[in-house]
Amino acid sequence: MNNNLSIAKEALNNYSITCKSIDLIGQSANTIYKITDLENNCYSLRLHISISETFESIWTEKEVIRSEMVWLHSLALDTDLTLPSPSKNIHGELITDVNSTKCTLVKWVEGEQKPFISTIDDAGYVGEMIGKLHRQSSDWKTPSLFERPTFDGSRILQSLEKLKEHSNAGLLKAGDTELLKNAGQRVINMMNSIERTSSNWGMIHADLIPSNIVFHGHEARPIDFGACGFGFYLFDLGWTFSYIHPSFREQLLKSYSKYFSLPENHIELLEGFFIAGQLETMNFWLGLPDSHEWLPGHISKLANREINSYVMNESFLFNGKPYWE
Repeated sequence: MNNNLSIAKEALNNYSITCKSIDLIGQSANTIYKITDLENNCYSLRLHISISETFESIWTEKEVIRSEMVWLHSLALDTDLTLPSPSKNIHGELITDVNSTKCTLVKWVEGEQKPFISTIDDAGYVGEMIGKLHRQSSDWKTPSLFERPTFDGSRILQSLEKLKEHSNAGLLKAGDTELLKNAGQRVINMMNSIERTSSNWGMIHADLIPSNIVFHGHEARPIDFGACGFGFYLFDLGWTFSYIHPSFREQLLKSYSKYFSLPENHIELLEGFFIAGQLETMNFWLGLPDSHEWLPGHISKLANREINSYVMNESFLFNGKPYWE
């Protein structure tokens, strides 16, 4: 950790800010420091180092990180969203390399974080925010030399393979794993059957969960675009719905559709993308050092609720219990 702090301090020498304080915020997909300068402006300094053993190397490739910064810059210009717009270093570059560690600096986004979205008003603010993101993405022309991962069926297949390995090792219940496998194959078939167009596919945040959303007044503000990539817009919504109470999801969709239109069969599709989001992120979860303590319980709950309903062709989007109850 001290080594990370020294990297952070060296990285800051490459920016035209005078640092007053540097505070470690957290470490997961990246190591994050909050930087405050002498004028009390705040920034987020990211060291692109992960604690997950299964974190794929693509996320720390220079062109992949630079492309995230390029999209963030465009979002800041094209929308009225408050988000972590990037800062260039004194060399005019979006990435600072310190001892082979890539570092980026973005503006700090003020607001309140909540453990889950539990009010109808907050669900509405989140819907507006996601609708604005998707509207910008659908109108945006991807520049040349732009490289971000793609959220398609191949990533779900990777998760299913890892789940199988854990099940074979006795770390997960075989029945739960079998249910997840059946649901995963169905989701992959659904995703493969959808023709990709600018109205349903483009750059997505891909991780709009409560820890990556801050609330300020009547505004939901997206942060941490580190997982962004190409995917179906409904994948973004499906993953967010994991953290929205079923009774508030309709309000989120109502607010969302003011800014971006939903397909006619969006409920059926969203249920599939809800499952897709859960399965895709298990790639990351299974590599976390403490996953054995909580992931089996989460998977059992998921298997007995939403995934069982999905496999049995029973609608679940607007009913049932959320994971935190």
